[in-house]
Amino acid sequence: MRGHVSKVLRLAVVAFACAMMAGCGGPLRYTPQGMGKAPGADAVVVADVNFDAAMTRLDISAKNLPPPDRLDPAGSAYVVWARPDSDSPWQRVGALNFDADARTGKLKDVSVPLTRFELVISLEKTTNPESPSSELVFKQDVEY
Repeated sequence: MRGHVSKVLRLAVVAFACAMMAGCGGPLRYTPQGMGKAPGADAVVVADVNFDAAMTRLDISAKNLPPPDRLDPAGSAYVVWARPDSDSPWQRVGALNFDADARTGKLKDVSVPLTRFELVISLEKTTNPESPSSELVFKQDVEY
């Protein structure tokens, strides 16, 4: 009986340690699907959350993106936005570097001063609008 309790205790300690390590498993990875006028697009969002600095580093890659002007004659860019909740204003994170030949867009190594937030990518007329248009192509909640 005593040996059985010892084995159960060791198993519980190992299970607890594994659970703790899983919580510190590195960057978060999301794969949102395209929406709106770009339903065939796919993205990979890698979010490296740094709670001590209260910020998140993002790498975003999208593929199968139609050229912005094909979705809207005035469209010229895909812009990334973040906000902590629906009551807060959107913060422009940056524009995807769009490659028309490859139909891909990338935004690498950008920081967001948030650790939990809504992320959207919108179709825009310029790379630096003040707020997102209603033409969303990706949406993802980033949370640990």
